[in-house]
Amino acid sequence: MQNFSRLPITFGLIGACVAVYIAVAVAGQSYGIPVNAGIVTQPSEVLALGALVPSLVAGGEPWRLITSIFLHSGFVHLAFNMLSLYFLGSFIEETFGRGRFIALYVLSGLSGGIAYLYFSGFESAAVGASGAIFGLLGSVFGYSLRRGTFSWQNPVIRQLLILTALNLYLGFSIPNISNTAHLGGLAGGFVFGLLSANSAYSQKAVNAATPTLIVLGIEILLVAFWLVFRV
Repeated sequence: MQNFSRLPITFGLIGACVAVYIAVAVAGQSYGIPVNAGIVTQPSEVLALGALVPSLVAGGEPWRLITSIFLHSGFVHLAFNMLSLYFLGSFIEETFGRGRFIALYVLSGLSGGIAYLYFSGFESAAVGASGAIFGLLGSVFGYSLRRGTFSWQNPVIRQLLILTALNLYLGFSIPNISNTAHLGGLAGGFVFGLLSANSAYSQKAVNAATPTLIVLGIEILLVAFWLVFRV
């Protein structure tokens, strides 16, 4: 209970992903898939309704950039991402504050999705919170670099660098994992962390909102550019 009151956004995001996961499993019954089977592996027919597919975004469904962040392909996928979200959120939410933490999470997920639009197959589908979670890693790197604490001698930075490298290696080694979205989320989070370093503890609304507005503005421009020139 104490952890929940200390980390309401982290637990709220975990709860949202778990709730969506269960809802997808239940909805799979409409396609003849039992709930217990849907809990292990999510029904593709239901995932298709919210997955990130570049061709569908180009066809007028940009909301898939958000819905795909809360969908997962199976139990292992969900469990790994939620554990990562909990451990990273445990200190990042307190560092950035609740409002900026949720902005960081969503913007990182968006930047992962935008990278997927640019560099993945036009008809390929993607789901998962990995881009947003990589953004949490990126925010620590950007923040610490601006603060002058980014160093291999820093045990937190060292552990997170190793974790990032291992996850990217797995992404290149295992089929159906999009390192494109991982790297996009990492980049988005890095920029957010870099911009937030001097205003993390500011009580002024303008200073607090600046990193969010800048990153969101860049993302809107990138999506618009992709729509104009990709389509």
